[in-house]
Amino acid sequence: MRSDPLSPLDVLRALELFGPQARPYNFDDCFDCWGLVRRVFDHLDDGDEVDDELGPPGDPREAGWVAFAGPDDLVPGDLLTTHPHVGEGFHTVFYCGRVDGLDLVYDASPRARVPLFERRDGRWRHAGDRAIHTRYARATETTERLRNDGGAYLRLWDDRMRFFSRAVHERLLAGGACAAGRDLVQLRRAAGHSELPVYCRRRLSLDAAGREVYDNLLTRHLDYYVPDGAPVLDDDYEAVLEGGEAAEAGAACAGARPEAPRLTSAPLWIVRDGPVSVEWEYVGCPVAAPAVTGCRVEVWEETWDLWKRRLLRRDLEPACCTSFVVPDDLLHDDSRFAVVIWARGPGGFSGTALAPFLYRPAPGNPLLEYDPVRPEGLRPDGGADVPAGEPAELAWRIREPARSQASATVTVLEDACIVDDAEPVFVAEPSGPRAAACRAVVPGGFLRIGHTYSWYVSARSSDGRTAYAPAEGVFVVSGEG
Repeated sequence: MRSDPLSPLDVLRALELFGPQARPYNFDDCFDCWGLVRRVFDHLDDGDEVDDELGPPGDPREAGWVAFAGPDDLVPGDLLTTHPHVGEGFHTVFYCGRVDGLDLVYDASPRARVPLFERRDGRWRHAGDRAIHTRYARATETTERLRNDGGAYLRLWDDRMRFFSRAVHERLLAGGACAAGRDLVQLRRAAGHSELPVYCRRRLSLDAAGREVYDNLLTRHLDYYVPDGAPVLDDDYEAVLEGGEAAEAGAACAGARPEAPRLTSAPLWIVRDGPVSVEWEYVGCPVAAPAVTGCRVEVWEETWDLWKRRLLRRDLEPACCTSFVVPDDLLHDDSRFAVVIWARGPGGFSGTALAPFLYRPAPGNPLLEYDPVRPEGLRPDGGADVPAGEPAELAWRIREPARSQASATVTVLEDACIVDDAEPVFVAEPSGPRAAACRAVVPGGFLRIGHTYSWYVSARSSDGRTAYAPAEGVFVVSGEG
């Protein structure tokens, strides 16, 4: 980690950039607690890695973490952990400051409660706290299950935190953290943000189960964090939530980014010998999508603890660059890697094209039973309307369907998602050519007006492997047929 001064305001700005919109918590490199830490410092330190700050129990890096007695020992921006090493029960958060005498942390987690404040007598007063759910479940290529609880939010102080990062603390002190004080409202104002995030100052809408829901529509498609943050910042998201012209402006903001590249050639999973090459195309460019000016390519390796470490980053120009060969010296036997590609345009980076592969696996490697090629581009999705009384035509795509989707299971749930353990209203199990067609039709009689339907596709490869978790789409039945 770098040692130059660090402003707590810059930490708050980075958290607002990469943490809003209720990104669901999943234990992998992207949506877990350390995944958020990695992305924040990747942004603050111009691509420098933060993974070297942690090691297993007994590692010398434990000396970089200092035990503290309580929040009074901290400054806003401090990086806190439950343990000075990676191990069972490890968790990390950012200390952010105080509101109404309560200490708050930025926590990417499926646990801990989100506070609600009310403006009274010119001050924000604590009015209670609650759980918040996300509208859409999501998983990346190594997530073992879908979930719609958790996410990255400002949460109440967690007394399990016992250590702070010495390096981050010293940088914050050098950057004037003590002078900034602990008043989070004042800090957020100084950082150019609203006094509190929208979910800390207003109740959110309820789903069919009566749960308070943060609608993560604009980020649900992202399997990796985009390099320059969420499509719509939290301060803008409240306007999107209200609808009307503000919502149209928010949608335009999200649409200013290029679409994610589409892979045209990549390993389907197991690679017995190199070189490993990936090819892609840009979707809808230049007429139907913002112009693509270039791309970013990264190569990652999964570590022993299911986190990942970045091995390589390259920003490629011009946009005609649509192929990449992984350098042989990055690869070694019996390990899992991924090539990640973002398109870059005037509005920022797109979502990703992702090419994971298992390189020269040894017999018995448990990942041999796993197929990371999953359905994508589900339609209808994003809460799209389906006319009442008419069949819902479900469609998706998958790379090399004859091999990666010899059969599939399509499941449709009403007013629920897969983690709710609800009974499906419709199930289809196409196989052979019917599965390769990537389509299913739900008869109109199974669908009721005014209800929301989540649908899932689980694909099985020709040798019987399936992904850890299915792909999800969401539509609404509204209007008269």
